[in-house]
Amino acid sequence: MATTSQHFIVILSGGSGHRLWPISRHQHPKQFLKLFKNKSLLEQTLNRAKKICSSKNIFIVSNSDYQEKTLKLIGNKIPASNFIFEPIKKNTAMAIIFAINHIKRINPLATITTMPSDHYVKQNLRFKKTINKSVKLANEYHQIVTIGIKPTFVNPSFGYILPQQKNQPFSKVGLFMEKPSQEIAQNLVKKGALWNSSIHTFTIPDILAEFQQIQPEYTEFLKKLESSEINPKTTKLVYKKSPNFSLDKLLAEKSQHLLVIPGNFGWNDVGEWNSIYRQLGKNPSGIATLNSDTQFLQIDSKNCLVSAPKNKIIGLIDVNNLAIIDTPDGLLVSNLASDNSFKVKEMVNQFIKNKKLKKYFSKHDEI
Repeated sequence: MATTSQHFIVILSGGSGHRLWPISRHQHPKQFLKLFKNKSLLEQTLNRAKKICSSKNIFIVSNSDYQEKTLKLIGNKIPASNFIFEPIKKNTAMAIIFAINHIKRINPLATITTMPSDHYVKQNLRFKKTINKSVKLANEYHQIVTIGIKPTFVNPSFGYILPQQKNQPFSKVGLFMEKPSQEIAQNLVKKGALWNSSIHTFTIPDILAEFQQIQPEYTEFLKKLESSEINPKTTKLVYKKSPNFSLDKLLAEKSQHLLVIPGNFGWNDVGEWNSIYRQLGKNPSGIATLNSDTQFLQIDSKNCLVSAPKNKIIGLIDVNNLAIIDTPDGLLVSNLASDNSFKVKEMVNQFIKNKKLKKYFSKHDEI
């Protein structure tokens, strides 16, 4: 399907990256990290988007804390008016409403694909074909179209989508569940559930109809934003009143108008050390390094992910399945064999609550 001028892409780039501490911090979260290539995850996401639609139809939503960093990194790659900076971080539902406020002024019937800025995609051509398919389905069936990924292991930190019809090019969604327990996630995978990629395509009228039906206060927020002509003071007041919900939790779990299509393009959420380890090349002992500067020696050790600053060496003796992530002011030693992403996030939250430790993740009171 040829891309049309009615298709817009919104890249969501406001996350603070708790689960990849200590290399991901509030002031430098994972979308700005160069984990797999010589470009940041945000730059890679933008490059994929530019293969699908014109730069003038690509918008980036972030928050004011990352304005300087975002503009310095990619300020000349899309029009200046396509950068949207939120005054307060309020999760993806409000970020998408804010983006709709901008795009609706250009084309009130536009089709929008929203995608995270901090995921990894290996096969860009397949990704493009899948997005184009989602655009076609969104316009033909007037549904929210999401992309599901076939699980390679059970991971309770992901969302799960159970299609009504298995092994079909697309299907109505039978069940959508964000971050279930390990036991529920295991049962869902057995039933043929897919991982939620958090990539959604919809027309503006269709998504607003869903908001109106499920959470009508968001359509009121949009009306106030529209009437303000993007007035910063009004925008901040609207954000202060808005709740803190993700689009997946707010709409997708409740929507009766959701289609899912399978995506097979080498997707990785890059949300935890285990998922990064799975993506990297390894030596014969199963040891991977995060960057070329990392030096290590090992004796009777295997299946570890190590990272260290330049001019520092890590020694591994009789250890297995560890993530050892060393930075000048923080060291993480964590089990790779289990999902510890929630525990890393919990630990970071403890930093934030402690006045003496807060500096090790954030310089700000609000995350």
